Amino acid sequence: MNAQGKLDSRRTLFYDVDTQRDFMLPGGALYVPGSEKILPALKELTELARRRKIRRLCSMDRHFKGDRELARNGGPWPDHCMDGTPGQRKVEETALLNPLSIPSQKIDDDRLETAVHDSGELVLEKQDVDVLAGNANARSVFSKLLNIYQDVVIYGVYTDVCVDCAVGAVLEQGVKPYVVIDAIHEIDPAKAASVRQRWNRCEVKTISLKELHDLLAD
Repeated sequence: MNAQGKLDSRRTLFYDVDTQRDFMLPGGALYVPGSEKILPALKELTELARRRKIRRLCSMDRHFKGDRELARNGGPWPDHCMDGTPGQRKVEETALLNPLSIPSQKIDDDRLETAVHDSGELVLEKQDVDVLAGNANARSVFSKLLNIYQDVVIYGVYTDVCVDCAVGAVLEQGVKPYVVIDAIHEIDPAKAASVRQRWNRCEVKTISLKELHDLLAD
């Protein structure tokens, strides 16, 4: 945040968490009823980022048959966001433009530096609800990005699982993010309320989409 208490578009990162069809659309493998209600807010955030030239970081589940979090392998979740399926794609409201994907397997530093310093939308593929556990490059990506961007705005699904993990990953870097409260959705309302209370104790800033517009410097 700059001296006037505004967010500088050039120093702000939008972090879009798992806004994929299997989570957000009826009939999706892990669809939670009501998720689609935030689609207009997600569209507005995507358009805002592109209009203001704000960099977007997107996490995306990309699962394969052998992944440990899947029920077929003893994990807690049924098959979802399987590689190459329609459900793995992002919803139309957050569809990617000029994406640069960071695979879950470790990549060399030169490739990582190129991706971080490029102007394209950056995609962190993951095979775990926790982005830090699900992508071997995630900590390096966050460390490098947060040397460039001073503020992070988080939104997506789900509040009490992957969004909470995303908030934790940013807090780990010593940055207190903003969470757009009307652009997230939960699985369990009671658990989500507890998560938001913990965020408040950690000085995470929960704001509305309107408040975000007001915060962005002209």
